[in-house]
Amino acid sequence: MVAITFAVMASIIMNVLDTTIVNVALPHMQGGLRANVDQVSWILTSYMLAMVVVTPMTGLLVERFGQRRLMLGSVAGFVFTSAMAGQSHSIVEMVVWRFLQGLLGASMVPVGQAILVASYPPERRGMAMATLGMGIMLGPVLGPILGGYLTDDASWRWCFYVNVPVGLTALFLLARYVPEGGQSPRPRPIDWQGFLAMAVGLGCTQAVLSLGDQDDWFSSQIIRTLTVVAAASIVLFVWRSLTVDRPIVNLRLLKNRALALGSMGIGLFGLALYGVMVILPFYLQEHMGYEAKTAGLVMAPQGVGAMISMGLAGRLLSRNVNPRAVALAGIALGTFGSYLTLFYNLHIDMGWVIWPGFIRGLGLGFISIPLFTIAFSSLTRQETAEGSGIFNLMRNLGGSVGIALVTTIISEYTQVAWNQMGGHINPYTPILSTVLHGRPITAASAQILARTLSQHAAMRGTLDAFVFVFWGFIIMLPLVLLMGNPKARRSVELVVES
Repeated sequence: MVAITFAVMASIIMNVLDTTIVNVALPHMQGGLRANVDQVSWILTSYMLAMVVVTPMTGLLVERFGQRRLMLGSVAGFVFTSAMAGQSHSIVEMVVWRFLQGLLGASMVPVGQAILVASYPPERRGMAMATLGMGIMLGPVLGPILGGYLTDDASWRWCFYVNVPVGLTALFLLARYVPEGGQSPRPRPIDWQGFLAMAVGLGCTQAVLSLGDQDDWFSSQIIRTLTVVAAASIVLFVWRSLTVDRPIVNLRLLKNRALALGSMGIGLFGLALYGVMVILPFYLQEHMGYEAKTAGLVMAPQGVGAMISMGLAGRLLSRNVNPRAVALAGIALGTFGSYLTLFYNLHIDMGWVIWPGFIRGLGLGFISIPLFTIAFSSLTRQETAEGSGIFNLMRNLGGSVGIALVTTIISEYTQVAWNQMGGHINPYTPILSTVLHGRPITAASAQILARTLSQHAAMRGTLDAFVFVFWGFIIMLPLVLLMGNPKARRSVELVVES
């Protein structure tokens, strides 16, 4: 059991780390791959989008291939695509390998959990899940730190190469110790039409959000075409999900108010979490002058805060504390931590990054577990697995959309700020004459003015992105208030157990 636990833990930590380890390396990858901010964000977006598409299919894949073969295939594919991503020399090549990495890694967490449950006797499963949970929570803490050190001391490519030795070790242990299980003699049919409609719809939506700012939105024929295809595909996906007997995602469960509101809330949670993880690396390295390892260290307290609050939330819920009260406390902390970021400038102290991040992390931890508890409180055990598909789909989709929207806001509002502030810089502006001490504008002074203007315009664009994250927390408030009291319908213990 120790070998199985180590193998599963290594696989899952490797998968979870890849959602955060790359963040602090993005500014370095931007130069190495000759990409702009919008383009380099696809390195994160493509990975998240692939996970959105495959995660709902995990149960169907287990029925066909079994837990062991699916886990072995996922880890082997993840290791190979990690190595290929590390050797990428163009943004297109990197995005393709990251997308494949997400496709192959999407099943690792749920299948790894199932393997651990099957490997331990009932009386020791709680300990196994607690150990696994701690490993999963280490990802947001270790990711920025490890990514920063690898980027500064080796190369950003090692953020991907580091998966190779870890993955090969996990692969050897999985092949040696994990037994077969989960395969069904009569697997459920796959609704391929619904799956393709979902994949095309989500992919085109992501492309519109990510490329719209570069192509002037609906003045571009490509954006208009992608929008029509996205809308038609999503309508087809919804229709299939509501009419076929065994859809990829059972949207009929959204008639349950708690699940519907909880899924919307976890989508906003993903938006806030991954939105911040995109904003901070560029802000700290491009505008504050931090090294990658320093940026990783000051970002890590958000993960520490999340670990602490998730442990506390579990204890509070086990003592029958109302999940809505815990979630509201998390929203308050997350909102306050995000509010503090609205006062950022180009000269803030390091503590202004650490403490708001820690407070925001506390809020994120207090939000996630109660949302799960409330969302699943009125589902039967048979509905829980399908409800989990919707819940995880919305969390990953929220993160994917959040990344796209944040990068769009930064890019667009930086340009707006440049135009607004730049319009006041001319030879006849009195304040400019004061700054230059009455001397005429030379090529050198013009260059300094342009660089200063660029820094302040980017700072304003960054602040607008933080405002977006701040409102993401605010919007969670009415969703939680509209949720019913789960105690009146089902105990917390049954929800957590299921």
